[in-house]
Amino acid sequence: MTAQPSGHHVTGGAPAVLVALVAALAATFVAAVTVPGTVVAVAGTAALGAGTVHDGRRMRLTGAALLVGSVAYGAYGGLPIPAVLGGTVAALVAADGAERAVALDAQVPDAATGRLVLRRTGTTLLVASVAAGVGYGAYRVGSGEAPAAAAALLLVGALLSAAALR
Repeated sequence: MTAQPSGHHVTGGAPAVLVALVAALAATFVAAVTVPGTVVAVAGTAALGAGTVHDGRRMRLTGAALLVGSVAYGAYGGLPIPAVLGGTVAALVAADGAERAVALDAQVPDAATGRLVLRRTGTTLLVASVAAGVGYGAYRVGSGEAPAAAAALLLVGALLSAAALR
């Protein structure tokens, strides 16, 4: 972003778009352990961006699902469980940021929304991180050696995170 003249603030959904982009890139970076995971993550980031710019809810949901799927595929490629959970958190923050961007742009297109976006992102990050931490704790207590259990706990953690964000 370019520097804005004094007294002017980034308005509407722009701060949330930036949050969504950074989080989607973080999830893409995590998924980059395999070539197919990278391709799916890039497609997810593109779909999330297109759905945000063109206000396409299905496209945003598809992008978010592709991001989560690419991170889960990274687990199949040998990615450590904490990295998978971190990538999933990043994908959820990206999806929430994209939804927030569209909502803010529709509701308050000319208002300074930076603080609101930071507060909402912090809440999303906290809730998703706690859910991921609980999932990882259950994984460690459970067996620690079962990749199938890790995938199941990852899915449960993602669903709980998504439910908490609604």
